Amino acid sequence: MGSLILHSSIQSHTCGCTLSTTATMIWRFVLSLRNYIKNYFFPHGQSEDCKNLHFKKICSAGQDIQNTDLLLEQRILAVHHIGILAYTGGYEGATCASEYMPVMAAFLKEPSLSDYQRIMALEGLSGICYLNLTNQNVAKFLGVVTTLQELLDPACPLAPSTKAQMWSCYLMKILCCNNIPLIRTMVSSEVLRQNLEGLAGKDWCGWPKNFARELLCILGYQTFTTS
Repeated sequence: MGSLILHSSIQSHTCGCTLSTTATMIWRFVLSLRNYIKNYFFPHGQSEDCKNLHFKKICSAGQDIQNTDLLLEQRILAVHHIGILAYTGGYEGATCASEYMPVMAAFLKEPSLSDYQRIMALEGLSGICYLNLTNQNVAKFLGVVTTLQELLDPACPLAPSTKAQMWSCYLMKILCCNNIPLIRTMVSSEVLRQNLEGLAGKDWCGWPKNFARELLCILGYQTFTTS
């Protein structure tokens, strides 16, 4: 926070404002300390090596996802793992992981999955699609939005638990983030509105927000409140 304040002070100096000698010295110290820490932990370009190692982990998890010789449980664990790697790897990590989204999307509709495994698949896709418009559109192309609407239906043959429905709702919220075209495809669904209203009445204890209510607001069925 302090470095941001000092950075702002330097910018104001370029606009004609006076910068104190003390502030200049502190800013130089911050810069030298930052470079020292970077060189200490990542000497000789190791930061790039760490980045490449992260991508290698994504590719390794992706290979496990696609490996039909592995047990289903192992492949689902890889789905969950790649979601974490995509989330922590930022936009580039999520883009790298998008190659494996078709198989991940297919898992959501797999009847042999346990409820716990389906939740892990939902978590994995949430990590890949988080704040990534390209992957959001890939998910739409793969039919993930339709699958999520089916999972939110109490009459769904897969019989997802309330927790699985909450994760479905959370993933749907992620897919709608900054994605107006996708939102427009959902606003006319009366069934979706009713299912979201039912889920909004559930106990969302342990979640940061009631994402069913958030979706209802995004789709224009309710107004945002501070409560």
